[in-house]
Amino acid sequence: MQVAEKWHRRPTDGRVDRREVSALKTLLLPHTVTSVSIARHRCVDELRGRGIAPLAIDDAALVLSELVGNAVRHGQPLNGGGVEVRWQVTPTSIRVEVRDGGRGPLQHQATRPVAGGGTADDEGGRGLAIVALLTTSWGSAFNADEAVVWADVPIAALSNAALAEERQEA
Repeated sequence: MQVAEKWHRRPTDGRVDRREVSALKTLLLPHTVTSVSIARHRCVDELRGRGIAPLAIDDAALVLSELVGNAVRHGQPLNGGGVEVRWQVTPTSIRVEVRDGGRGPLQHQATRPVAGGGTADDEGGRGLAIVALLTTSWGSAFNADEAVVWADVPIAALSNAALAEERQEA
């Protein structure tokens, strides 16, 4: 299995804090279910190495897993093959993006992400509702050749206890 990997770094003003460097990680993964695990592990390892709060890492891993899983389950491979997975770390958030081959402008209505959630008996359908809960914003874009779904996971401005309490209330 071949994984293409790129790092993109924006220059900093010389400060030492690793979180102040905006870094964009890009992976080109096979259009298979095993890519979900590969993407999740790579993302978690990189975020831990940058000293990101554990709760934000957990949220980013769950969001990334959902988006890659949806791309593999509902999308098509990119023209060059595979699925492109990206995450960008900024001082306030982790932007997660997944790009697949989409299905074109006439058919994309059937594959457009819907955050409505499923019923208690449904086997699926709750993933994007969870994405909406864990992110400050998320969305999608389609054209004739590609589909991109993105989400912004906040890097905890509140304490972990406050965030956990806020989630239980939701």
